[in-house]
Amino acid sequence: MDFNHQPGTLVLVRNSKADKDLSKHNARYLGPMVVVRRSRGGAYMLSELDGSVSRLRFAAFRVIPYAPRDIKRIPVHSLVDLSPDQLDEIESGFDSQPRDEEEDENEILLEEL
Repeated sequence: MDFNHQPGTLVLVRNSKADKDLSKHNARYLGPMVVVRRSRGGAYMLSELDGSVSRLRFAAFRVIPYAPRDIKRIPVHSLVDLSPDQLDEIESGFDSQPRDEEEDENEILLEEL
């Protein structure tokens, strides 16, 4: 399901590692995080609540709305402190396909070998 989240919306990200793990100790969702923007391919650029922008992009099927008790939206530019041009530059540095956390770990392990 695609919710078409707007910039500033608080969201949760499905933890794909929890799907593969049979234990109940891992969190199913990570976050909340803030939507910075959505790429043309449909993946989301997200930031932490402290304003740090994630280098990962998140596929739309992994991102669900977060229902806070009070605040519904946060102005992205006041949170991230980046101009739209700077966001474009960050986005252009991403791979064309959204990556999974497991792929990133595998690459790190291969580099260590």
